[in-house]
Amino acid sequence: MNIFEELRFYLQFTFVQYAIIVAILTAVCAALIGVPLVLKRYSFAGFALSNVAFLATAVAIVINLTNNLLFVMPLTVLASVLLIGFNSRFKLRGDATLAMLAVGTLALGYFIINTFAMHGNITADVTSSLFGATSILTLQLSDVLISLGVTILVVAFFVFFHHRIFAVTFDTEFLQATGARPFVYEILLAAIIGVVVALSMQLVGSLLTAALIIFPALSSMQLFKTFKAVTIYSSALAALCALLGVLSAIILETPVGTTIILINILAFSILYIIGQVKKKLA
Repeated sequence: MNIFEELRFYLQFTFVQYAIIVAILTAVCAALIGVPLVLKRYSFAGFALSNVAFLATAVAIVINLTNNLLFVMPLTVLASVLLIGFNSRFKLRGDATLAMLAVGTLALGYFIINTFAMHGNITADVTSSLFGATSILTLQLSDVLISLGVTILVVAFFVFFHHRIFAVTFDTEFLQATGARPFVYEILLAAIIGVVVALSMQLVGSLLTAALIIFPALSSMQLFKTFKAVTIYSSALAALCALLGVLSAIILETPVGTTIILINILAFSILYIIGQVKKKLA
């Protein structure tokens, strides 16, 4: 059986189709929020918030919730709003706050699982939460619908408030001078980031969520310089990497989340080389 026949065989299964759909939708959402985060030099926020999601997942596992996402998402959104939306008002050092939040929530989440979990499969729970493991291959139709709904929300937000997001990213004073309220859009953007981070956990786990957010934006910036172009092409690149990652994981029998991230790293390396060559030829 060659590669194409093997892919055709696996693509008959509904769980594989669900995995591909959710992977692409999640990657597009992560890429969209990654652009303002990277440009605001807030890339570490994805890692910090993903560890908040890990802490929430740990609590959900201990209290034996059937759908962790419905518990994890609100808590991650709340943390994102408090951290990103209110950070400028509290005048906190962004890097120090993110570092404390990241390591603190990771340690507390692992402590909760190890201390209070009532079943013996702790290692599998921790691995799945941190690295995604095979959780994406056990998705249900409800997970696909949730991912689709979140993607529609995120894309609509970026389409209709593109100029506002640009202003919040680069110059909040200009936005305020136009009569708009930058704080409102910062809160909305922070809430969207929290939703996407919680959604991304089921794809690549908490430790790799930041990579899913950062790499598409960084890769696109190697070739494109405008905010609009970087936003569009990072989303397209993220979707392509997600598709190739899932298909490669199926063929190579490797973890889906880590394979997607490795494909993103490969894409960044290629585009970085192309970008450097273009600079020298210019």
